[in-house]
Amino acid sequence: MLTKFLNNYGYMILGGAMIIGFSAFKGAEIYAGESLAPVTIYFHGNETSATEVASAFRWTTTPNGESCDDVNLMACSQVVDQNDLISSTRLDSTKIQLGASPTSGGNYIPSKTGGSSSTPFSPTNRG
Repeated sequence: MLTKFLNNYGYMILGGAMIIGFSAFKGAEIYAGESLAPVTIYFHGNETSATEVASAFRWTTTPNGESCDDVNLMACSQVVDQNDLISSTRLDSTKIQLGASPTSGGNYIPSKTGGSSSTPFSPTNRG
């Protein structure tokens, strides 16, 4: 009897649960007043310069044309929240302060050194 009920109404119950779940997430976005979706920012500069890797000015939402393959040899991209950006295009250095960690070959990758953001630090570097 339960099997027959689930066969007849299971998809409707699942669909209703999905609608409620999606509505709750959308409500959280409205309450926060902004999109809660993460944003990828890309490094535009010289990977052999610690100063450039650590510069928030060098990290923007414009793709850099590189394949960020997570090999951790050169700076490439990172995922941040929308409110970690200035004018929705560039990293805000008061929210995420960057440093630069050396790798083999004289290159650098970003490291988080401070800032007011609670966004987990999530860089994707390249080889």
